[in-house]
Amino acid sequence: MNYLYFFTICILLISCINYVQYKLNFVLDLSLKHKIKNIEKVPLSGGIYILLSVLICEYIFKIDLPFYLVLTLSLFCVLGIFSDTKPNFIPILRLTIQLIIIIIFIYLSGLEINRTNIIFIDKFLLNYYFNFFFTSFCIIVLLNGSNFVDGVNTNLIGYCIIILFFISKFNYVLDINYLIIILISFYIYNFFGKCFLGDSGVYVLSILISFIVIDTINTNEINPFFAVSLLWYPAFENLFSIIRRFVTNNKVDMADKKHLHSLLYLTLKKQNIKFSNTICGLLLCTYNFLIIYLSYKYIDSSQVLISILIINILLYLIAYFKLLNILSNRLVSKR
Repeated sequence: MNYLYFFTICILLISCINYVQYKLNFVLDLSLKHKIKNIEKVPLSGGIYILLSVLICEYIFKIDLPFYLVLTLSLFCVLGIFSDTKPNFIPILRLTIQLIIIIIFIYLSGLEINRTNIIFIDKFLLNYYFNFFFTSFCIIVLLNGSNFVDGVNTNLIGYCIIILFFISKFNYVLDINYLIIILISFYIYNFFGKCFLGDSGVYVLSILISFIVIDTINTNEINPFFAVSLLWYPAFENLFSIIRRFVTNNKVDMADKKHLHSLLYLTLKKQNIKFSNTICGLLLCTYNFLIIYLSYKYIDSSQVLISILIINILLYLIAYFKLLNILSNRLVSKR
């Protein structure tokens, strides 16, 4: 029954936050620089909503959350709101602040990646300073990769729901179901384009997912390649985007609309498919659900998990260049 009460609270909370932001003209997505949408004003309410929902979990439903986690989420929420409202926020400065907060978070929490099942890396992980750097690097890659994939409705929020769904199958000190309810409530609004995560939501959600995945893998001694299967999409999106921009001589720190989800959306839209934005996110989430489900079934086999990762990367590249070619051909034919 608590879950039903909490779901009701979450729905009311997101409704109120969206209403207040819209009325006050506060943190609305107006730039259209890198997000894909079809309407003018949409609240970027993700960070505020997720943070407040987490606090409600702690103080009303007595879900014990570490102080350092709440502090880190709050700092990233503020940073994200600043990023959402300041389009000229210098990227290198933003990245530096992200790294500083992550370093403080790891220092306070003692969070570390115990093993990777890659022998030469695991040897280095025994060194405290290398482990500290490696864990920080993994989190910041996930955070910025998540920001890359957050471009169409339901894509990132749906992906995180999938991750938490499979994580909930393992023992953990927190009731993951409360977090899933938080995200499902937001998902409903995001499905219809009524609110977006924004940078604040992406940051808060990425830190929360990073902490839970790493801690769950360590606590249950799960095959670390399963963590790779859970988080491969935003991590590879980050890596591929950097390489792509470097090869094409584009600025690495400048947002663009050449991500996989962007190309898929444009392809669907050019075929006059209704709700192309949301359908794009649903298609990507469906694929990731199937892949993570398959990884879960073979969680004890590193060879299978590595094979799945390689297949994911190959399919990503094939789909990316196929969609790019389709769009390029249509552009040429119009000329």
